[in-house]
Amino acid sequence: FSSYENILTSQITPANDENKEKQEQTKVSKSETNGVNIVLKYFFMLSDYNQAKKEPKPTEQAKQEETLIKSESVTIDKGLKIAKAAQFGVNVSDYIGKPLSFAIDNYSGPQVLIMHTHTTECFSDTQYIKGSPDRNLDENKNIVAVGEAAAEIFRKNGIEVYHDKTVHDYPSYNGAYKRAATTIRNDLEAYHGIKVVLDIHRDGITREDGTKVKLVTEINNMPTAQVMLVVGTNTMLQHDNWHENLKFAVNIQQKAIEMYPSLMRPIDLREERFNEQLTLGSLIIEVGSNGNTLEEAVRGGESIADVISAVLNGK
Repeated sequence: FSSYENILTSQITPANDENKEKQEQTKVSKSETNGVNIVLKYFFMLSDYNQAKKEPKPTEQAKQEETLIKSESVTIDKGLKIAKAAQFGVNVSDYIGKPLSFAIDNYSGPQVLIMHTHTTECFSDTQYIKGSPDRNLDENKNIVAVGEAAAEIFRKNGIEVYHDKTVHDYPSYNGAYKRAATTIRNDLEAYHGIKVVLDIHRDGITREDGTKVKLVTEINNMPTAQVMLVVGTNTMLQHDNWHENLKFAVNIQQKAIEMYPSLMRPIDLREERFNEQLTLGSLIIEVGSNGNTLEEAVRGGESIADVISAVLNGK
């Protein structure tokens, strides 16, 4: 596999907390890909945009007349790629086919933990918290619904899972990762068989004219949100086993190419550790974006859970 070419460069500011929070406001990072100007939150890395039509900037009157949030569909190129691999001295071939340092066993209890650092993240077709776009306290309308759909797939595949629905980002957004770390530690103490911790989020991409970008593909002829795995490193804080997390991510990415070839975006390596130091099988999973519908995100959550189940079951 060829090394990842950095097409869009995110703006990253130094962390001043135990883990770098995803900023609520949009930090602008512009790059042209096929002639389209993209505006991204600093947290996210995109590559290989398909040709997309640049829409004219709407008038204020047109904006007021709209009843639905504008969205534009984008599909990220498939393949086993790692964003910023060269920056971290990583060669994807070193991780392909390598056995994991943990395994699902006959333990009678949860072995997978699903939780959400940014629990109120929601989608283009759900109601928002007043003054906080893209957020919802209703767990049937936010990222928790995606986590529950994923949990059901794990159970159907014979893997017991605990879905912790604790809210970490409301009423205060700052400090969510510290609160999430407490939740994870408490769950690891309560359920000693947990080997995998999946912190499920959704991405957020908005163009200059306010258009929200949906990351979408088709699986079984149904529109499905694409998925990105985020792997933290030890650049800012101690994280001795981050290569184990990355090995897990590569195994998942490789299996996804077999099962659902267009599901995955490139793996995103980050300087922050995002609480992934707490187990050898810890990952952030970004399911879709704020431009996707909840239904598309649920399908994405189900698909990635099916892939991870296959990896954990050794299929």
